[in-house]
Amino acid sequence: MTSQETFTPSPYPATGLATAERIKLPAFPSSWYRVAASNDIAPGALHRMRWFGQELVCWRPANGGEARVFDAYCAHMGANIGQGGFVEDDRLVCPFHHWKYDCDGRNVEVPYRDKPQRGARQKVWTSAERNGQIFVWYDAEGREPDWFPPQLPEADDPEFICVVSEQSWTIRTHVQEILENAVDVSHFQFVHGVPGFGAVELVEDGPMFRATAAVTMETGRGSVEGAVESVLWGLGISLVRLVGAGGARTLFAVTPIDDETLFARHVFFVPGDESGPSRYGQSFMKEFSSQIVEDIPIWETKLYRPKPRLATGESAVLDFRRWASQFYPEGDN
Repeated sequence: MTSQETFTPSPYPATGLATAERIKLPAFPSSWYRVAASNDIAPGALHRMRWFGQELVCWRPANGGEARVFDAYCAHMGANIGQGGFVEDDRLVCPFHHWKYDCDGRNVEVPYRDKPQRGARQKVWTSAERNGQIFVWYDAEGREPDWFPPQLPEADDPEFICVVSEQSWTIRTHVQEILENAVDVSHFQFVHGVPGFGAVELVEDGPMFRATAAVTMETGRGSVEGAVESVLWGLGISLVRLVGAGGARTLFAVTPIDDETLFARHVFFVPGDESGPSRYGQSFMKEFSSQIVEDIPIWETKLYRPKPRLATGESAVLDFRRWASQFYPEGDN
């Protein structure tokens, strides 16, 4: 079974330059990245995926428990387990010779021999389930993580519901370019028609970067003074909420498919009940989704300027890039 994350071609014409030519950054920064919704990987389910230019499978033991993410190609003779493989109890079964692997990637059964092949192991990707989503850790040098995606209070609050947006985007750009929007408040007036942003206040704490910008928001009851708070965890997770306009938050996840494209999707946590989101929640989701559509033509055709000629008041861009450098080998951004 293939992943529920369906990659659709970008509707915008290519510039003629590949992403790697326009944006000279290492394609896959060390970070946590969303790969699926937990509900999509039911007990006994197996999903084929492609992330980071690699074939992967995500599966869950039939008796439940944490989802696992493995390399897709069998350690035996290279069959793609995502193409016809299946889950049997707490074992992942290759379709070619029915070799079975346990949750730690070890071969535990060769059906036509009396003992397993102990030297055969599937690569197991470090994964975590938070907020009803499945994340994997990517590090080009194979290092294990020293931080994890946060658990959002809204995910455990009965006043909120989780809505995985039906809209998703396959975008020809780099994850850093998208997250940089959190500090580029000037563009909101010209691209999104949202004027009135104040100065950006920044807080850095290891893999976490918070940018808070004061803004005047127009509502059905008039103008409201508030702020847009963007909290980045690595270069794969952006948590955005409007302060002062009602409780709602989006987990905006960007995950590299390969060195040319990434996959982006909102996971909304908005007020609502079993009947669906509240009116405010619906408005919140519509606004944040429309902004992505407005940004895509620029993301897909712009160059990355390593030394941009910034205007007064735009130094937050440099602060963001300095923070982001920790996710690359030798701080290469």
